Amino acid sequence: MNMLQLSASMSSKRTITTNKHYMTIVFGMWLIAGVFIDGFAHNHGAVETFFTPWHAILYSGFLASAVWMAWLLYQSKQTSGGTWVQAAPTGYGLGLIGVAVFLLGGLGDMGWHIIFSIEQNVDALLSPTHLMLLIGALLILSSPFRAGWSNRAMTAPSWREFAPPFLSVVITAGAVSFFLMYAWMFRYNLPAAPVIDWYWNRYYDENIAQNNEVRGLTYLLLNTLVFMYPVFLLMKRWRIPFGTITLLFALLTALMSVLDGFSNYPSIIIACAAGLVGDLIYRWLQPDEGRIWAYRVVAIAVPTALWSFYYAWMQLSDGIGWSTELWSGSIIEAALASLGLSLLAISKSKE
Repeated sequence: MNMLQLSASMSSKRTITTNKHYMTIVFGMWLIAGVFIDGFAHNHGAVETFFTPWHAILYSGFLASAVWMAWLLYQSKQTSGGTWVQAAPTGYGLGLIGVAVFLLGGLGDMGWHIIFSIEQNVDALLSPTHLMLLIGALLILSSPFRAGWSNRAMTAPSWREFAPPFLSVVITAGAVSFFLMYAWMFRYNLPAAPVIDWYWNRYYDENIAQNNEVRGLTYLLLNTLVFMYPVFLLMKRWRIPFGTITLLFALLTALMSVLDGFSNYPSIIIACAAGLVGDLIYRWLQPDEGRIWAYRVVAIAVPTALWSFYYAWMQLSDGIGWSTELWSGSIIEAALASLGLSLLAISKSKE
């Protein structure tokens, strides 16, 4: 057996089954549920100590993920032989590193809280130990996605085999969005007329009003990138099944709605509708290597639909406080930002 055959044989032995990826997702969802429940507690002033029920959910989810991934490593070692590093299941090597990073972050977080007390608001998102937890979580949660990406035989998957990498992307993007909660447009609805009136009545300052507009536009553009990058990533690697964009948008928005007790539940409907537009266009145009222009149409159409639906809902419920030029231009700018991102994410390598 030559070196190439030996490498292929070892790679085959390190590949784990779809059912095991599902288990990784279950434990990852447990972990991410703890993250968002803990976030809700922080946002509502319920956290007073490190030892809380919400931390128990978070760290038990981490422990379950860590034990499960250690077991996968052990099984792979027994099957493939070689060193422990070589035995890491395909896609899970960085995840195992993430376990160590998360563990160190958790221990550091406990010490940080004992020394500096409990952070509130944006301080909690920028705590060094919390950022270390984020890094560890991202490495753990993205493991099934990396494994799916490495499976060259999976090009037009069914939902059964696509679900693990897809859900891995969802919960990974959820973790990123969690740490950007201070810039989540649907939490603040800055273009709404009542919000504009509140700022004007409280401060009566045109500079404050203009800063609010800049802040809102920044949130909108950042949220566009958070929504669209996972879409481009999935489209670049696979022929995605119908419903992918709808579910991605709905699940991500539902996760973020947890932070405010689902008080902004219309955002889930808005995101769902925009995702459905994306799925319908994708099904109709069928982007592939010879139709790269179709990816650009998706890139423009989805954020256009998302923010058009958003402003339509706002007009019907509270009224839009921004000028026509500002809110309509923000839709176009979001579409252009998405188009630019698509040019980087899906470029000549796809042609």
